Amino acid sequence: MKAKPNITPTKPKSTKMTRKNTPPQSPSPFQYVFATVIFFTLLSGGVSFWISTEDRPSPQQARIFETCNSTWNMGVGAIFGLLSSKVVQNNDDEDDE
Repeated sequence: MKAKPNITPTKPKSTKMTRKNTPPQSPSPFQYVFATVIFFTLLSGGVSFWISTEDRPSPQQARIFETCNSTWNMGVGAIFGLLSSKVVQNNDDEDDE
């Protein structure tokens, strides 16, 4: 039977707080906006798809379909706009350093 090596825990290299001691951080405003845009985009896309499967939609359903389809298109554009603005912002931050 082999003897177990005597392993002592090492001290942290810095006095900064370690990960497990840090309080949870709330999401940034960007994350709230992005999640909201994703939610409404997927919701309008789903409703648009659902109404498009109807054989003969009523005039009210046709209006809802048009609204949801427009919302879907704007949401997809907003998603790409938000992502590209985040990339540009991150690149500007790296250039400043």
